[in-house]
Amino acid sequence: MTDSNATRAAALHKQAIVIDGHSDILMAVAAQRMRLGERFPLPDSKEWEAPLGWYEPPEAAMYDFSKHTSYFQTMGQYDLPRFREGGLTAQGMAIYIESAELNRALETALEMVYWLDREFTEIDDFEPVLTAADIRRIKSDGKIGGILTFEGFEPLGANLHLLDIFHKLGLRMATMTHSRRNYFADGTQPGVKTTGLTEAGVAAVKRMNELGIVIDLAHLAPAGCLEVLELTEQPILFSHASPRRAFRGDPSGDGPDIAKRIYEGVVQSGGLIGIIAWSQPTLADFVDEIETIIDDYGDDYVGLGTDFFGVDQAPTGFIGMQDLPAVTAELVERGHSDETILKVLGGNYLRIFETVWGA
Repeated sequence: MTDSNATRAAALHKQAIVIDGHSDILMAVAAQRMRLGERFPLPDSKEWEAPLGWYEPPEAAMYDFSKHTSYFQTMGQYDLPRFREGGLTAQGMAIYIESAELNRALETALEMVYWLDREFTEIDDFEPVLTAADIRRIKSDGKIGGILTFEGFEPLGANLHLLDIFHKLGLRMATMTHSRRNYFADGTQPGVKTTGLTEAGVAAVKRMNELGIVIDLAHLAPAGCLEVLELTEQPILFSHASPRRAFRGDPSGDGPDIAKRIYEGVVQSGGLIGIIAWSQPTLADFVDEIETIIDDYGDDYVGLGTDFFGVDQAPTGFIGMQDLPAVTAELVERGHSDETILKVLGGNYLRIFETVWGA
């Protein structure tokens, strides 16, 4: 990289509102395995050995996790020291319920809310994001924001009224499913013939629009995505997705065609596709994914949705949030304009938040 490009990239990154749509870091925080205010010292995967008596979770086989990834999950990739180093403005932080916790899903979710609120209280430069204005103020003040999100409606059980309670607790973005079926909709579970929304799922779309919760299609089965597109009155998005392998596991056999219809619907709604870093081979591949959306739909419809989950499945050159400036540098090196880069880094998310949450 030339000196002029390096200088431009550094200045742009400092100027940018940088928003990442998705992380699962609350799992480790709520389990009291780490604190967000402290830099987690992740051991080298080649030297680490699993402790005696530890068993891998069921999700390990589904996603081909190494033992190191299954044990440490997102630790060593998301924390406040790394956020500061990476110049992050706001981070989406998901409530996700692992299979082993499904019998106490609501309690587990509330534990995550409790520990996130405690971090907000104890860390001076870390604040909750409840409005779009919060993001602009947090950027101006040199602080970092946390956005509470759902990755699956399991905490609600069969009671949609609880969505209002979680909204009061700070929930601002939600996908109804992960890789399983629940009371509201079908997720993208491999090897299972999936359908769309239930009657409760239809009601949930309406209620999210009314409350001002951004609807996230990540992990929702394709049929459900198409139904949401027909029902929603607000911009919707994918908080984390890979356009080049979209709906690869769709059992109907016409995944790419359905993916195109869904992506076009997201764009027409004024939403975006958050690009996932997990399982991308290199930083260049990650930026290739960004450029796929820019080339096909324009620069108004793409953002960051890292979803780091283990350093052995992170892109070379982009293994944690501390490496965010490398994304900006790569976009500069590829000749993108300042306006485009600022949109990708967070401007597009902010536009959607201002629309759904209100300015």
